[in-house]
Amino acid sequence: MSSIQFDYRKGFAVYPDGRSGPSGEKAPYIDYGTSPPDKRRYFSQEEADLEWQHVWMKTWAFAGLMQDIPTIGDYLRYNLGKESFVVVRTGTGPADVKAFYNVCPHRGNRLVHNDFGHTGNACFTCDFHGWKYHLDGTNKEIRDELIFRKEVVCDRPGLTPVSVGVWNSMIWVNPDPNPRLTLLEHLDVMPEHLKHYDFSRLRVLRDLEFCWDANWKTALDAFIEFYHADDVHPEAIPVSEMLECQYDLYRNGLSRMIIPIGYVTSRHEDRDTVNEYLKMFVSIYGGNPDDYAHLKGYEYKKALTDTKRKWGRKHGYDFFDQLSDDQVVDDWNYSPFPNMTINVFADSVLLQIFRPHPTDPRKSYYNAITLCLPVSDDATRVLDVNSFGPESFGPAGWKGDERPARFTPQKLEEFGYLLAQDVRRVPEVQKGIESESFRGARLSESEIRIRHYLAEIDRCVGRLPR
Repeated sequence: MSSIQFDYRKGFAVYPDGRSGPSGEKAPYIDYGTSPPDKRRYFSQEEADLEWQHVWMKTWAFAGLMQDIPTIGDYLRYNLGKESFVVVRTGTGPADVKAFYNVCPHRGNRLVHNDFGHTGNACFTCDFHGWKYHLDGTNKEIRDELIFRKEVVCDRPGLTPVSVGVWNSMIWVNPDPNPRLTLLEHLDVMPEHLKHYDFSRLRVLRDLEFCWDANWKTALDAFIEFYHADDVHPEAIPVSEMLECQYDLYRNGLSRMIIPIGYVTSRHEDRDTVNEYLKMFVSIYGGNPDDYAHLKGYEYKKALTDTKRKWGRKHGYDFFDQLSDDQVVDDWNYSPFPNMTINVFADSVLLQIFRPHPTDPRKSYYNAITLCLPVSDDATRVLDVNSFGPESFGPAGWKGDERPARFTPQKLEEFGYLLAQDVRRVPEVQKGIESESFRGARLSESEIRIRHYLAEIDRCVGRLPR
């Protein structure tokens, strides 16, 4: 530990030799100073109102997955604060979708009431008075139209559209009909960095959602830094980097954290001995640790890389060949502004979404979706990255054919072992933030992503220039 040098203007570059190409390069440093963020950002109604007007109503945010609406007429519901939206598949292309406010223009009834569903007769039908709408949102039928004076319905009221876009099978919605940026502009470098990953082949293993007793930013902050990992996730110390992680800041509030995995890190005095956890991960992916007995602990990442590449070939995932060794093994964690993290692994992706509560800035909604690549045999089990140990596996021979329902955990253990460790703490942080004694967070350079997205909020609301 004492030999490690750190310059905050450079940070840690986990691939200093450029071995992962331009996508793995360390981004230029952005200096946001040292002042604590105003703690009122985490509970003030005034701040929440500013965010609603200038962030949530003006910004692209993740709404769902194309895998969940595979057939024309399939829809998904996307709730955001006090609003609700519906996204519907309108064609067979990879981006054939439309999105609308989930509101019937007749009397304001919600058109859909489920997370997922299918429209009957290729139209939406309001279950209050029977008005019908085509998949493009135009009015199809006003029931008993003869009882309306012509002036009331002469404009043939349809559904109110919102901007919608698709990238790599992920659906994004922007309530602004004329957004400042296109979706790809908003995502900045992320599509280029992840161009070799085919997210359309992933299927949902688990989907949970619950209301947190914490502001959405309090919750998000816990998942965009790994400084907390030694204390909150000690089980990961034998297999994962804790200190020397790479933090990158990009345009439009986008940021990234790279967590190297699969070797004995500088946290350990003995870096030669291969621990049992590293051997376990090789075994998980079908490898034999005895085949890598010649490797030292600090170089054991080679074993996991080789094993996972063989796993990819076995199950027919040719895109593994386009990934660097580091992309095959490491956790590339992106956070597209304003409210999401995407933990990208070669064989799985964890999506975490943090949404504001409709009325209470001290609460928020959290959604975690685990996606995995289906396996080709009847024996292999997929890994849920939210968990750790025996309970982290899906069923043997998992094909992802049946989409699990979204559920609300009733017990702490239902969150998954690793996620439960965070769930315990976030509400306690919210309480502490509101204490009279707290003067604002003292942020390290490993927590720079927090300053970055807060600065983007400031740009949105006009506190900082663009």
